[in-house]
Amino acid sequence: MSIVASEMIWRKSATNDNTTSNGGRMTKTAITDDAKNNLWPDVSQAERSSGSLYYRKAHLHIANDADLQLLQSRVFVETYTPGADAITIFLGTATDTEASISGAEQQYGCGSLNADVLAAVTTIDIFTEGSALAYFVNGMLIRISDKTDVNDAVNNEEYVTIDSAVTYVGDVATVTFTPALANGYTAAATRVASVIQAGTIESTATAPVVTTALSGTVDSAYLTMDSIGSVEQNWTLTFTGTAGQSTTTFDILGDTVGSIGSGTTSGGATPTNTDFSKPYFVMTSAAFGGVFQTGDTITFTTTPAAIPVWQKRTIAAGTASLSNNKVIIGVDGESA
Repeated sequence: MSIVASEMIWRKSATNDNTTSNGGRMTKTAITDDAKNNLWPDVSQAERSSGSLYYRKAHLHIANDADLQLLQSRVFVETYTPGADAITIFLGTATDTEASISGAEQQYGCGSLNADVLAAVTTIDIFTEGSALAYFVNGMLIRISDKTDVNDAVNNEEYVTIDSAVTYVGDVATVTFTPALANGYTAAATRVASVIQAGTIESTATAPVVTTALSGTVDSAYLTMDSIGSVEQNWTLTFTGTAGQSTTTFDILGDTVGSIGSGTTSGGATPTNTDFSKPYFVMTSAAFGGVFQTGDTITFTTTPAAIPVWQKRTIAAGTASLSNNKVIIGVDGESA
C-alpha cells in the first residue's frame, strides 16, 4: 500500500486576500484541481496596467488513512503560466501570514529548455520568466522533464544539482550541474524547474511536558497522530476534581480549537476533529504513570501531515490579458 495522488490534497489557508493577514493555518477546504479561481482571483485591467505582486498560501496535506509518511518530498512548478505573469513558490510555516514575508525569501520557479540537448551533457540554457526572479542558484536541485504531466509514465524526467554559479544573458540562465543527463531533451517539450526539497511529510507531536504536584508521568510512545485529523495546535490537558486530591480525569484544551472534551488515565483520550471525523491525536491509557492531582497539566504541540507553500504572483506593468491563464504545482515523493 502506498500514498496515491488523491491523498495529496492542497488545502486553503485561513485567510486568502491581499492583506497582511493573508495566510495562516491550514483549513479543511480543499483546493479543486484545474478549477477557475481555485486559489487566485481574476486580474483586473487596472492591475495589469499598473503591475502587482501578491501572495497566496496553500498547504499540501498528505491525507493517508494508514498514516503513511511521504518521504523525500519535492515540490516544484510543473508548468509555468502561459501568460506574461510569473508564479514562484517558497516554503512557509504552519501559521505564518503575509505580514512575516520579507521579500528576501529564496524563490523556486520553472522555465523552458532554451535549446535541444543530448544525453550526457552537464550544462544547459534555460529561458526563465525573468532573471530578477533568480530562481536558479548554485546548490539547488532542479527537475528536467518532457513529461506531458506529472503522471506521464512514457516520457522522461530527472533530477540534477546545480554545482556552480548561474549566469544570465537577458532572461536565459546557463546552469552547470551533476550528474550528467541520462536522456536527451528538446526545447519544444522540456521544462526545467528548481525544486523545494521538503523532506518527510508526516504528522508529529512534541514530547509531552508534565507539571505535577505528585508523581504523574506521561510516556510519549503512547501518543500517536492521525495523518488526516491532526492539526497545528498547542494542547493542554488539565486534571480536574477536588482541589488537593488525586484524580484520573482531565479536560482537553487547544490554543485555537478551544475545549474539546475530556479523558481519563484509565481510558486515555481520542478527541475528534469534526472537520475530518478523525482524531486530533490518540493518547492511550498506557501513556499515564504515577499519580496526578487536580490542577496538574500535560502540554504538547501537534503538527499536521502537511507543508505550507507560498505562491508569489508577479505581474509586470502593461501585461497583456490572457484567458485561461494557470499554473501547475507538482509534487513527488516516496511512501514510507
